[in-house]
Amino acid sequence: MSTKIARSAAEGFTNASAYDRHRPSYQPEAVEDLLVKLQVKGIKNARIIDVGAGTGKFAELLAKRDEEYEIVAVEPHEGMRKEGEVKGLRGVKFVHGVADEMPLETQSADAVIVAQGN
Repeated sequence: MSTKIARSAAEGFTNASAYDRHRPSYQPEAVEDLLVKLQVKGIKNARIIDVGAGTGKFAELLAKRDEEYEIVAVEPHEGMRKEGEVKGLRGVKFVHGVADEMPLETQSADAVIVAQGN
């Protein structure tokens, strides 16, 4: 898999720990609305793919929910991925990949998200 990322991203996210500490989370209302629109709110064990997951800021919110989602966090930056992995989030598996090269089967998810904050 040739999941190269831009040099600026590779260098800009070198300090993944600092990024994770200072990056704001997502508004609970926005998360709730998104899950409703994706038709996975209240669906036990729904499989959600989080593309460009970074350190898992969005996956973290999903992992805390009662639905017990199975979350695949796809992230090309090794440092960001490792920072997310050390959190030990329930139901979250971090994998190396990018949007057009994910190590997943076709139609293997109930929802796919790309979370980006301001």
